[in-house]
Amino acid sequence: MKNNGTVKVTGKGSIHVVPDVTRLEVRIESVFTTYEKAYQQAKENAKWMANILEYNKKSGKLAKTIRLDISDHTVNDYDKSGHYIGQQKDGFDLDQRFKVDLGIDPDLVNKIVRGVGKFIPDAQINIGYTILDPRPCELKMLERAVKDAREKAKIMAAAIDCQLGAVVNINYGHQDIYIYSEARNIHSNQEAMACESSSLEITPDDLSMNDTVEVEWELVSGSY
Repeated sequence: MKNNGTVKVTGKGSIHVVPDVTRLEVRIESVFTTYEKAYQQAKENAKWMANILEYNKKSGKLAKTIRLDISDHTVNDYDKSGHYIGQQKDGFDLDQRFKVDLGIDPDLVNKIVRGVGKFIPDAQINIGYTILDPRPCELKMLERAVKDAREKAKIMAAAIDCQLGAVVNINYGHQDIYIYSEARNIHSNQEAMACESSSLEITPDDLSMNDTVEVEWELVSGSY
């Protein structure tokens, strides 16, 4: 048995999964004359998010704050001739975002959406889909990536009259995989309040996941 160097191959693993979570992302963008008014509205928004969920027999803690930012609101300033001369402060911007994960239930989603439209001013809602537990999918995807690398390596080895020997190295840089598909945007309170269950009966497409792994084998010739 003779060592003929190594072969290094990148294997790719893909998987398609059926989503089991509806994700609502609620974004509120408003302008206030004072910081105190902006902060008070942010507290009211958080209270209403919890109340809407609890009214629909869900825990208010499902509403996760993913952003809360209050910053200076500026406007462009011009002289009497219309020439731009800079910016000036004109109140405070509130940028607040919530994430709510629910099951695949159009009727419940509709109730939450309508509640947000009714009680939270300046709200925009994104409706998307994800999965509750990605771990089993990630492991299956990694297994497919390793098998893909081996199949490719065997073909390459056979083409030069060799066989695969021992594994020399495996290089896998795991990274968190964002599994999400956006389905619909609701742009205003009026649009949210006009929603009906039938209009939210969206059949989500399967979610795609991909991962890679690099494997290196010895190349050997001769009989074992």
